[in-house]
Amino acid sequence: MSYRLSCGYVSLCLATMPFACAAAFAAEDAVNLNLDLSLKAVPNVELRLLQEPPKLKARSRPATRAASKRDEYEKSYDLYIRYANGTIYNPTTAKYDKVRLRSYQQTSGLALDGRDENAATFMAPTVVMAPGQTVRFKLHNQLPQLSAEECATTDINAARPRGCFNDTNLHSHGLWVSPSGNSDNVLISIKPGVDFEYEYNIPIDHPAGTFWYHPHQHGATAMQVASGMAGALVVEGERYPTDTANGDLDVVLKQFQPSDGSAGEVMLLQQIPYDCPSNNLVSAKHCEKDAVGVLEDFDQVEDPNAWLMSGRYTSVNGKVQPVLNMATQRLYRWRLIDTGFQASVVMRIRRANDPQKLFKALSVANQDTDVMDMCNGEDVTQFEVAADGLTHDRIIPKTLNYLQPGYRSDILFSLPKAGAYCVYAETNVNNLTTMHDINNTRLIGVIAAKSNARAAVRARVGESPREFLLAELRSAVKRLPGTQLSNSVRATILNDLDNGLKLSKFVPHKAFTVTEQEVLRNKTKEYATFNIGKIDGKFKFMVESKPLDNAAPQEKYLYDPHRIDRTLVLGTEQMWELASKLGSHPFHIHVNPFQVISVVRTDGGKVDQQYQDLIGAWKDTLLVMPNHKIEIATRYQRYIGEYVLHCHILEHEDQGMMQNVKVVLPDGKGGGDAGGHGHGH
Repeated sequence: MSYRLSCGYVSLCLATMPFACAAAFAAEDAVNLNLDLSLKAVPNVELRLLQEPPKLKARSRPATRAASKRDEYEKSYDLYIRYANGTIYNPTTAKYDKVRLRSYQQTSGLALDGRDENAATFMAPTVVMAPGQTVRFKLHNQLPQLSAEECATTDINAARPRGCFNDTNLHSHGLWVSPSGNSDNVLISIKPGVDFEYEYNIPIDHPAGTFWYHPHQHGATAMQVASGMAGALVVEGERYPTDTANGDLDVVLKQFQPSDGSAGEVMLLQQIPYDCPSNNLVSAKHCEKDAVGVLEDFDQVEDPNAWLMSGRYTSVNGKVQPVLNMATQRLYRWRLIDTGFQASVVMRIRRANDPQKLFKALSVANQDTDVMDMCNGEDVTQFEVAADGLTHDRIIPKTLNYLQPGYRSDILFSLPKAGAYCVYAETNVNNLTTMHDINNTRLIGVIAAKSNARAAVRARVGESPREFLLAELRSAVKRLPGTQLSNSVRATILNDLDNGLKLSKFVPHKAFTVTEQEVLRNKTKEYATFNIGKIDGKFKFMVESKPLDNAAPQEKYLYDPHRIDRTLVLGTEQMWELASKLGSHPFHIHVNPFQVISVVRTDGGKVDQQYQDLIGAWKDTLLVMPNHKIEIATRYQRYIGEYVLHCHILEHEDQGMMQNVKVVLPDGKGGGDAGGHGHGH
């Protein structure tokens, strides 16, 4: 969508300050021309341009089934899982590395973009859903079959033998759907050569938002996700708020969408630590001319520094350090999805005062040391409207966006001036697992922001980013049709925006009141304490169901896929306390999201800055840092069955930092009926 501006600004400018306006327009034209010249200097720049992820194409209706007006509410898709040959750009060498990796593909023939040898193929297609739909995914596991003897292990939580990562399944991360049977069941295993169809019944009251899908096969999750097996799930909303019911923020933000809709807003971040031929943790190792990068050894993901030491770069929508063509003085929405298997991305958007130098760096090897010198202008404020697919009760401004593995962040932002902008990961801020001083400055992408005469006039008004955001949102709300939105609700939305950028009419879940929090605090809590401890001389990863200061034996908290660790009762509410004894761990629980109630330091220090705006937010993944104690509250609604909670550093999950949870029916006596476990392992 092009930038909208009333003619009044232009007319006023031309009428009162014609020479100043002409000078401003000329200056903008000069910046645009310099941008064009700088971009032309980038070799193969057309291959570096960012593209939205392809949409997964729905399966055609069988000829044997008559058409129905309800067909729109039932979608079926095919996902083919197999090795694909492709290339990934390597900024260390300024060349493309050949790779052969597992991937999701939507055809039975060529890999996605398989005809383009310079394209990265390891990004799954985006799936767009709507509340009330039934969505089916048929997985075709076409990975090679290995013998049971080759892949036998004596410890369910130990690393698998080399190459033994070809069993799989599917997890719809963040969706509020059943965890049982053919639905979001991660406790089944789909062997090579087997086809299996998942079926998700999306509730009519499901929140609109940004979610994602990936494999969840215990022991192989990190290897498969790190191979590029991750894709976006977008639930689109069209519900207008009323006097008694909240609606979807999409009805306001749709006016700012690109021409390809919500799929064009997706920014899928991936970490693919391929190596040629195997990982030896030598930093910035590149592939020789005829070598092929692979991901076959658990050593490539297991080490706490595996991602940093791999020397690889975070990709966006399948491309490393892409160029984004954008416009000034218009509102953008990015649906950021961090699918990284291990490391955090602390994302920053910052203007570059020397665009020519920045674009030149895109074709120069080993440019990392210059990133901070190039990205030296003013910050672009990211206005977060949702986390983990769930709309906030207020818009949260930030310049550092802490994206932990599994996080999603929906942001709104605008580019005030023409020129070049860096999108990069901040240096050495909150690396989750690193134990060494490694330069983690990584340029993620470069924005080429062009302007035009109308934008130049608007820029002279001197609006702050917040004022610009507020003006655009107010204008969008006023344009919503009166047939869909009552005057009273429209007035409430506008008043909320004016008073702290609030979004109270778009929050999908009812918050826990202070009184409710106190009641839950005085009931029996659930505890989840992450720990890495030595048992029989070996490091073991576990989630302990006890408070931080409880010293009960650790052995019983080693993951056992056949054991129910927690039995919870449908229709109840509960307070949880999260903590970590060693290391930082993103806590993720399936099915039911939670509200962040409190965060305190256990050592009397200052709470880490990334928690400062999270109190009251709804999430499904939350970083738990040492010396912090976190309270969350949740409701067990609608679904019974067995699912898991775990650390979303995926190699930790694969090594046992996970528990089985089961929600059961009430027994009518104030408890739960835990009979009939019926594991699906």
